[in-house]
Amino acid sequence: MKYTFSDHFSANASRLSPAILAPGHLHMVEEFCSMFPFDAAADFGFETRLGNPEASCDFFMQIRKDTEGPGIIAGKSQVARLSAALLNNPFWQKISDFFSAWTDVSSLLNDRIESIWLEFDCMDSSYNPIPNIFFKITSKNESRESQWIHMLEILDEIYQILFGIKFPAGLGRSLKRCIKAIPPNGRVCNVGFMIPRKTEAVRFILAGLGEDSLIEYLNDIRWPGDTDVIRKMIQRYASKFDYAVFNLHIGKTVLPFLGMEMYLKELSQPQWDPRWSEIFDFLEAENLLLRDKREGLTSYTCKNTVSYFFPVHYFNGINHLKLVYKPGMPLECKGYFGTMINPH
Repeated sequence: MKYTFSDHFSANASRLSPAILAPGHLHMVEEFCSMFPFDAAADFGFETRLGNPEASCDFFMQIRKDTEGPGIIAGKSQVARLSAALLNNPFWQKISDFFSAWTDVSSLLNDRIESIWLEFDCMDSSYNPIPNIFFKITSKNESRESQWIHMLEILDEIYQILFGIKFPAGLGRSLKRCIKAIPPNGRVCNVGFMIPRKTEAVRFILAGLGEDSLIEYLNDIRWPGDTDVIRKMIQRYASKFDYAVFNLHIGKTVLPFLGMEMYLKELSQPQWDPRWSEIFDFLEAENLLLRDKREGLTSYTCKNTVSYFFPVHYFNGINHLKLVYKPGMPLECKGYFGTMINPH
């Protein structure tokens, strides 16, 4: 029997509440996963809007450098290949080239990128096969100027592969200013391209910043949103978690968007950590979380082992919650949850 990535999903699908993923959407995920080989990714998961009753989720896969996944997507595996539906897609040929460059041990991409996330947007009857692409940057002890030089080299190479052009100069100037302004305790942890959303902007994710240093940073880069709202978000919501990272959108100018990802350490889960119950109670009272979404997140968390040709261990759980600020819009809360395959 030939297994596909849909077997990983199917082994855990019974844990998915219909309040989070309706049966029709569950079938969409299973069908989409069947286009990828069994070992294509180390983790998979979902994004759900916790205050919205709609039972659909965006789907994502994490591909780590130290696994079989990069070679499979690069087309270098002797035993596993992507489906013809993906291989015949012109943009997926470019994605394969990107992964091929990443797997070259002599390349800057291999040296500076630790892992890649492919996030697939949910559409009416299927998933968009063109993903948003995020990559985790290896932290180096170097000056902001050196960080920017290496970042531009990375972005240039990725843009040349995916889009056939150099990284746009106007976007580069804006991003350079934002990198050079990062306080000493801050770092860029992830960068992303929202490709199917057709926006010339970079998702820029910063870690290591506290309340005061973040507000100072936002002022330094002339972020056009309301920093008083962000300060209140941190005090009211992030304070209930162990740490937070912050998402910005950098285009030719800094855009008035901010996402605040909030984490508990060591992937703490509701069954073992009473803080989750307190957090959920609070978010429900704030009208940011529906009760059935809360129950759906909690019911997904478990450990599971399935025997294929060999035992595969699964750890299902909540990764983090995110609050999204957009001017003139109410705050939105999203939940990110999923499955680690063969966790140590």
